[in-house]
Amino acid sequence: MFRTRLLSALAIALVVPLLARSAELPPVVTVWPQTAPGEKGDIGEEKATPAKGRDAITSVTNVSKPTLTIYRPTKEKSTGAAVVVAPGGGYNVLAWEHEGTMVGEWLQSIGVTGVVLKYRVPRRPGAAKGAPPLGALQDAQRALSLTRSKASEWNIDPQRVGMLGFSAGGHLTSWAATNGDRRSYEPVDGADKLSCRPDFAVLIYPGGVVDRENKEQLAPEIRVSKDTPPCFFALAYNDNGPLDGSLKMIAALKKAGVPAELHVYSAGGHGFGMRAAEKPHATWPARCAEWMRAEGFLTAKAEGDSPVAAGAKVEKLAGGFKFTEGPAPDADGNVYFTDQPNDRILKWSTDGKLSTFMEPCGRSNGLAFDKAGALWACADEKNELWKIDVKTKEKTVVVKEFGGKLLNGPNDIWVRDDGSAFFTDPYYKRGYWKRGPAEQPTQGVFFLSADGKLSRADAGELKQANGIIGTPDGSTLYVADIGGNKTYRYDAAKDGGLKNRAVFCEQGSDGMTIDERGNVYLTGRGVTVYDTTGKKVAQIDIPEQWTANVCFGGKDMKTLFITAGTGLYSLKMNVKGTARQ
Repeated sequence: MFRTRLLSALAIALVVPLLARSAELPPVVTVWPQTAPGEKGDIGEEKATPAKGRDAITSVTNVSKPTLTIYRPTKEKSTGAAVVVAPGGGYNVLAWEHEGTMVGEWLQSIGVTGVVLKYRVPRRPGAAKGAPPLGALQDAQRALSLTRSKASEWNIDPQRVGMLGFSAGGHLTSWAATNGDRRSYEPVDGADKLSCRPDFAVLIYPGGVVDRENKEQLAPEIRVSKDTPPCFFALAYNDNGPLDGSLKMIAALKKAGVPAELHVYSAGGHGFGMRAAEKPHATWPARCAEWMRAEGFLTAKAEGDSPVAAGAKVEKLAGGFKFTEGPAPDADGNVYFTDQPNDRILKWSTDGKLSTFMEPCGRSNGLAFDKAGALWACADEKNELWKIDVKTKEKTVVVKEFGGKLLNGPNDIWVRDDGSAFFTDPYYKRGYWKRGPAEQPTQGVFFLSADGKLSRADAGELKQANGIIGTPDGSTLYVADIGGNKTYRYDAAKDGGLKNRAVFCEQGSDGMTIDERGNVYLTGRGVTVYDTTGKKVAQIDIPEQWTANVCFGGKDMKTLFITAGTGLYSLKMNVKGTARQ
């Protein structure tokens, strides 16, 4: 009697938080910016079948436009972890409720951002027989990268993004967990520069992980290695296929030295999901939460946790300049920066050599590389924006005026993967100018579309915009108002529209950069680092009166390069920078 009551209480405790659902529907994000790879859209309209009867399931099929449904915990409760959820259904339907939305709600209740993936089903006509559908893996890998790209917006740690799957979704999770080194599609945008490997995997009665021909080995696509993330298994003893596959996979994990935990319940069959029951298998969510916590995946960042490598110290790489500015890394990690008063762009190579790249350089200030490898320069001498071919050093004047009037002086620039760019235009009167007073009415932000159309970005009132940076997926923009001593965050649309302006932190900045976790780096009195919520997490002191700008570089993109006063400095980091800085 006591055991039955205890299990009932546990089941109720797990389900009650799911019943307290918000009146607002969770947001839905499309997985692909356009049509999914290889998708023909010829399977008819997507359709959902509601559950009828006690053991029936709510299912979805004919999915050709994959989505993510987002269940975010409150800021106070958030652990910073996120989990992509893959419902089961034999790659023909998706068990959308008890293996999908209910899981998202449970994750939300324990402080984890639940990301429920609606991947492509059913198997398409003409697909290879006996092989899992590639479209599902593409959707899963894209979902993992896309989730990481939303680290700043969703307040998550991109290094604590897991995946959880049931049945066929468990196979998909295993597939993704063992193929993080093989992206199954060509990258489509900046999000795909981020890892498609889950940091941990939760496999609930995973199906199909054993080879169809040789039952004594794993399926060929399940490539367990030392790089496979930690795994958690939960299933019933009377669920033969998943039991055999799980035992073989956990043996392979053991051999590869990968941590794992296995829970086999005496009964429960296949497909119990999040259904409440007076059976031991209904306690798997509690065991899973305990495992995630024990492994450190639910551990929020400690107060003052720093992205700086332990024991690292600021190193002066070079000096003797008049005033350094505008550092930017190329694709190899070489860092280009300016010595503006001396009218030259310099290059610090990954092998530690300093050279002059261009002299004169139009008194260039802020620099940035685009996806194609061209160097963009805020050429301050004539208030222009340049695009430089790095191989030939030929420059193209892209912008020199707006509305028939001179720009104030392009200062800092951020180029998105699609070729569009945002740049700031403050007015700092220079001694070498031969022009009159400011002709532009504001000291704000401009947007340059990929096809070269210039417009004034609606960034709201800014006293003097200066530093600027954005997230890898191009959806979030940060602008430092150095005159107003504030930094703002915006949602940035593809057409350059800015919405949902919010104060990110009460500090302005000269230059800015961002790391893979979404931490934002501001400059002025040294370098100040803020996490995705706007909380200060590090202060880096530089032995100069003023720190102008900052970027990541080096072969592994884990070195912070700092232009300050008369010198160029570096600092080893625990985190990597992003591609577009």
